Amino acid sequence: MTAALPKSTTIANAETTDVPTETRILLEGVSWETYERLLEDTGSGRSQRFAYTNGILEIMLPLRGHEEPTRLFDDFVAVFVDALGLELCKLGSLTMKQPTQKKGLEPDGCFHIQNEAAIRGVDQLDFAVHPPPDLVVEVDNSSGSLDRFPIYVALKVPEIWRLRRGVLTIYLLNGEQTQYAEVEQSLAFPQLPVQELPVFLQRARVVGQRFLRKLAKQSAVRELAERARQMLEQPI
Repeated sequence: MTAALPKSTTIANAETTDVPTETRILLEGVSWETYERLLEDTGSGRSQRFAYTNGILEIMLPLRGHEEPTRLFDDFVAVFVDALGLELCKLGSLTMKQPTQKKGLEPDGCFHIQNEAAIRGVDQLDFAVHPPPDLVVEVDNSSGSLDRFPIYVALKVPEIWRLRRGVLTIYLLNGEQTQYAEVEQSLAFPQLPVQELPVFLQRARVVGQRFLRKLAKQSAVRELAERARQMLEQPI
């Protein structure tokens, strides 16, 4: 196992309430080799998520307030894909690395949509060969967490949805692939209500996440599916 590392900071996070949603530990002065050994030693079944850039390692420990919206985004993206008749590959917190720039991370969620066919059946993704996810989702309620955007630039991820304290922001990689810009419209789902997703996250806390047929009960996922159908039926 790796040796003790210097200088750490722990940040307990909350949304608009005082309930913690995640804990983030920042370690400075960490080598790329130590990061890679840590990934190997801890394996893929752990709950912690790691991010690394410029000698800084972030270890994120998710709590319910973090994981509930994260998993709901999996369902919401599936709703949009179904509404458009597209295919989808959900890869969750996939470890993504750019060794030449010594950057790596594990997003809260990632999805191949337009490029799903290019990675279908591939057991080991190599981002020097295979396309990065078309979309990643980050739930980040910390004011002091690691800036992950330079890592995503290195990986050339085209679109990021960032949920922060109940506000969803969409970012697209610019044409020069050097930085992200905040935009109003999703690249993956330009005709669907991505900006409204925080409303459906809140609805899930009231009506539940998924439809219970025997109780004829509505749910956030069903309501989003209906909203998507209505938008697609609107004349252009």
